[in-house]
Amino acid sequence: MTLITHITADTGLTPGLAAEDGAKSFRRMIWEDDGAPETATKVAVWIAEPGIYPYPPRDLEETFVVLEGEAMCSLGGAAPQKIGPGSIVRVPKGVAPWLHVLTPFRKLATVVPKP
Repeated sequence: MTLITHITADTGLTPGLAAEDGAKSFRRMIWEDDGAPETATKVAVWIAEPGIYPYPPRDLEETFVVLEGEAMCSLGGAAPQKIGPGSIVRVPKGVAPWLHVLTPFRKLATVVPKP
């Protein structure tokens, strides 16, 4: 088990959600607890090319920190706000997040399923 990882490394990436215009995103699992897959807390890196990434509401809570890049972020249809390095975003359970990625983007996310 690796106890030290570098969140800027681009190794071990898997495809993530595609943007509306076909731009691509990738993710890399950093850590997952020992719970059942549907209830396990996860920490992952997500990187994305510029584009619009709409997510449906999900049965989980996510908190992420923007490491690089800029995006417009809307939660549950609220007015978009600009986010960038150092921004911390909390997405409550059942809220649809929407990201318009403006520049190459990287975030570190913690996801907690909420049964």
